[in-house]
Amino acid sequence: MGRTIRARRHKIKKTLVQIAEETGLTAGFLSQLERNQTSASISSLVVIAKALNIAVSDLVEQPAQALPDTYQGQRKPYSVINGQVRYERLSTVFPGSQIHSVKFTMPMGYKSETVSHEGDEMVFVLSGKVEYAVGMERYVLNVGDSLHFDANIPHSVEVLLHQNQQAELIWMGTTKLFEEFVQISTSKSRKSSSGGHQVFKGGTEFFNVDVKAVGV
Repeated sequence: MGRTIRARRHKIKKTLVQIAEETGLTAGFLSQLERNQTSASISSLVVIAKALNIAVSDLVEQPAQALPDTYQGQRKPYSVINGQVRYERLSTVFPGSQIHSVKFTMPMGYKSETVSHEGDEMVFVLSGKVEYAVGMERYVLNVGDSLHFDANIPHSVEVLLHQNQQAELIWMGTTKLFEEFVQISTSKSRKSSSGGHQVFKGGTEFFNVDVKAVGV
């Protein structure tokens, strides 16, 4: 993934400083990411992809979600290469949809990079204990707590000491984590007027091999 980011940045003739200014990430963090010395959150990959004028799918493969419903034990967990966070996709994409959602599991001691991006962001804690930094404010969240904020404000999350050894959160926001629009005829969905099987995907079709899938 780091090589992909660096190659694309060189191709469009942008410096690390320029990408840093456009994403709100630091040039030092981006340099480490290009050298595969650190990992990035999905939110960071979204703003990096935008700055590089590529699709998020050029950097990370995320499971397709054609139907509006998902079920415990049936979702395919995934993570970014070298990343400590495990994601489970919860939302689908349809014409006009604005909300994207994932469940993510983070180990105790994990601390994300500071990032800012367009849109709203809301989290709900399922287990563990976390601290969100949003601008100059600090929010310690326990099980059942939530936080809704303007994602344009620089923010980060840290998993605090807790007996669970990890934290599970539901994340929901207007940041476009998923690009494809998929309509598939099944017993649970309405058939198209032609009664056929249709798949429409936005962005590019490149899936980077640096992504690892976590076994269900």
